Amino acid sequence: MKTLIEYALAGMLVAAGIQNQVVSKTARSARQPFPERGFWVVETSTDRKSTIVRYYANSNHLVSETIEPEVLDVRKLSVRKYLNEKLRKELARDTTGQSAIRLYEID
Repeated sequence: MKTLIEYALAGMLVAAGIQNQVVSKTARSARQPFPERGFWVVETSTDRKSTIVRYYANSNHLVSETIEPEVLDVRKLSVRKYLNEKLRKELARDTTGQSAIRLYEID
């Protein structure tokens, strides 16, 4: 009887350990980069050979829209870093002043 209880306890500990690993893998990765200002939206075109990228300021103002000649996979870290760098350059070129953070947008 004691052996049966020990096996049951060991089984519960193993199950709890597996569940803990599954929960930790579904959490957001620390490697996922976020832009400091603004955001980008990616849309695959209907011909499935190019990607439309729209860059927005924090104030939801469309800064620019570009067409990338290939399909971008935003699940890849390198693609997200590339888009964040392009966003930074587009916000630096924005001369309308719409990209400035307004007081009501500050957390």
